[in-house]
Amino acid sequence: MSPNLAEGLGEDLVEAVRAGFLRFAQGYLHGADDDFAYTLKIDHTLKVLDVATAICQGEGLTADMALAPRLAALLHDVGRFPQYREYRTFRDRDSVNHAKLSVRHLLREKLLEGVPAHMRRLVLGAVYLHNARLLPATLPPELLQAAKIVRDSDKLDIMRIMIEHFSLPHAAHPEVSLDAKHHPTNYTPEVLACVMAREVSDYRRIVWVNDFKLLIVGWLYDLNTATACRLLNDTGRMEAVLDLLPQDENILALREQIAADLAKRLKGDYLA
Repeated sequence: MSPNLAEGLGEDLVEAVRAGFLRFAQGYLHGADDDFAYTLKIDHTLKVLDVATAICQGEGLTADMALAPRLAALLHDVGRFPQYREYRTFRDRDSVNHAKLSVRHLLREKLLEGVPAHMRRLVLGAVYLHNARLLPATLPPELLQAAKIVRDSDKLDIMRIMIEHFSLPHAAHPEVSLDAKHHPTNYTPEVLACVMAREVSDYRRIVWVNDFKLLIVGWLYDLNTATACRLLNDTGRMEAVLDLLPQDENILALREQIAADLAKRLKGDYLA
């Protein structure tokens, strides 16, 4: 962490909110089989905070500017815990919008206690918007920046989780991939077509596990920051996901497109 992100009251607030999140999340752990799901989300949250901090640093944000996205990173998945406890799934369409649930529970648990009112509003907005398919075009600049950083950070760590999950010969927890159906070669043509059109796909289209992989590949077109693109390239996660897809002629064409488009993003070119 760069020195300017570790100074003053802001870092104290991050640590206080982190402690509050851990108290909340660890309250769901009872030594039962479903502890896996809760532990997964605790680990994911802390890694999203790390990625958000790296993006803030890479984008040259001051400590004050970095505070909202970092706090939102800590709280973006609070709703996953009550969601899984009640519905036994992370699939929003079969349960409830977990971003809305996150806002509800972080307010109920007072996880932003001590955070100034203006900063609270930014954090709540970024949490609420973190899983939206597209961001509204009319957001205030501060909220837009926070939302973009949280969304980028969330996507990059979900890619890590999915690579680990899909690399297992027999994945024991289908909830990780939203209970999508397993098949070595099947995927939905509409999902592939969406990615080839450089559009952001929709979780509601997912039928097969390969659809989930394709959706993740398409996240290249929804990354908002140059630092996120660099991290995606440096970690090799895009190539890793593509390697897990069936290598037919359609996927090979997609690989060529993604390689070219990621190279453009790394040069600073924006892809509409």
